Amino acid sequence: MKEFIYDSTFEGLLTAIFYAYGCKEDCKITRIKNYAPSFLYNPIDITTEYDKFDRVYKSITERLNNEVLENVYLLYLSDIPECDGLVLKYLKLCYKHGVNINLAKNNDIIILVDKYIKRVTGEAHLLTGFVRFKEVAPLSYYSSIEPVYNTLPLILDHFVRRFSDQNFIIHDLKREIAIIYNRDSAIISDFKKEDAKRFITLKDGEFEALWKTFYKAVNIKERENLRLRNRSMPRRYWHHMTELS
Repeated sequence: MKEFIYDSTFEGLLTAIFYAYGCKEDCKITRIKNYAPSFLYNPIDITTEYDKFDRVYKSITERLNNEVLENVYLLYLSDIPECDGLVLKYLKLCYKHGVNINLAKNNDIIILVDKYIKRVTGEAHLLTGFVRFKEVAPLSYYSSIEPVYNTLPLILDHFVRRFSDQNFIIHDLKREIAIIYNRDSAIISDFKKEDAKRFITLKDGEFEALWKTFYKAVNIKERENLRLRNRSMPRRYWHHMTELS
């Protein structure tokens, strides 16, 4: 059995899909960071080939539709190890039965696709409200987060629109990548914890104190509902929320 190992990029995933799709035997797709040698599989290293990526990308948009492509991308962002293989099964299902297969909510593959997509988009939605900035220089702000899923690409546009007049960094400590915006353009780049140590250890300033004052002002003690708060603001995000730290 074959195991196609790619470089963990979306372009690499679609390149691996190109080679794995026609595989007659059982096969799996694995990103390099999740690879563990096994006697059951024959490893095949896949180098990202942009012509192959383009062919698969165009095939999905032209023969299927943009919704399927978006689903594939969200599965990729989930970072769940089995999702790379799920992408292959999902695309084979869509090519075989057409895009209406997405309405078959009793299909095991569609059930998994829907479940993982809801998790990724749900966390992205939460983070648009849970990101907390600290001022590190005039009109320059830093925020650290540790999302379960790779949500930076999904929240980038929201924060660029919301804070277009200031420089900011939103740092995913878990993956050591960050959104870096300079009031003109935004990129997602590698960003090590060591490189941000001076931001992370920076003591609370006026901006953080203002956040805490605001939180205390709107928090009516007599109407406190800890159960609702814990459900709406999961504890795994509290470490990076100024008002709760």
